[in-house]
Amino acid sequence: MPWSSMNIQEIKKNLMKYNFEVRIVTFKFLEDNINTLRNSIIIYTSSQRNEHKNYISDLISFFDEDNILIPNLESLKAHDNKGYQVLFNYKYDLGLIESQYYCDVSEVNADSQVFPCVYKPANGASSIGVEIVKNIEDIKKIVTSNWKIDKDFLKKNVKKYFLKSRYNHKWEEYISFAPSRFVLQKFLPGMDSDFKVLIFGDKYYLLKRYTQKNDFRASGSGIHSRDICFDDAVKILDKAKEIKNKFKSHIYSLDLCIYNDQVHVIEFQFTHVGPITLIDSEYHFSFSDNEWVKHYATANLETEFSTSLIRYLNDSLTCSS
Repeated sequence: MPWSSMNIQEIKKNLMKYNFEVRIVTFKFLEDNINTLRNSIIIYTSSQRNEHKNYISDLISFFDEDNILIPNLESLKAHDNKGYQVLFNYKYDLGLIESQYYCDVSEVNADSQVFPCVYKPANGASSIGVEIVKNIEDIKKIVTSNWKIDKDFLKKNVKKYFLKSRYNHKWEEYISFAPSRFVLQKFLPGMDSDFKVLIFGDKYYLLKRYTQKNDFRASGSGIHSRDICFDDAVKILDKAKEIKNKFKSHIYSLDLCIYNDQVHVIEFQFTHVGPITLIDSEYHFSFSDNEWVKHYATANLETEFSTSLIRYLNDSLTCSS
């Protein structure tokens, strides 16, 4: 599979050391063998290109029943999909900040919705499109501004204003519903930072991220530090370990924050995670003898990814046997 940020030949060598027979293939190969590939372990990744991600999701779903998928389908669906993460949290109770998932602004109950709150487009990363909204009108403005001016949009308006006899009001009313999926998340005022946690195997990597001046978003700010007080680190690590115990994955990327002395989950990913928290780190944590231990060591992405795969496979194969 095309992984631009990792040396997949190195990963192949690492896996072969554990007597796995490894073959590097393309998604096209999977498509061509959709009816014959069985009893295999398929290790793949998602994409931040939306159409590419949709293609991967369509294709991979056909291999779930007769193969081991890493990541599994739930993890793939949750990638850069804040809406699915809300539903995911209903099932696994990971501690996501109070959030609601909508497909149309008409579904938001203005009487019960607490404002201000945080508007998040269903898809995306690095806080792109994330804003504070103070009322329903703010949401409508954002959703309207997100509509694409494409060929269909232009054709519709030509018919509406110039070729009125060909304009189908009922059809346009129907088709205009759900133009942009979004999430409304509880706003936690006064926050000036959050934490990124990567978990690879039994190693936990931490990064503290700060907001820019006059902004509430730490993700994508580019302002971060590894100087984290141990008490805060323990709180964050305890929550990360709790999430790991609730949902099994080969890797984890968690956005967490501390608010009113409680740890909350902002977002999470289990595939195609940003690796900077790991590759730039000079230490990691592990949980041993009922306490967190800090280990000073640099990390190699391919080595840690391979090790996390082996641990996950050993656990999965043990459970299935």
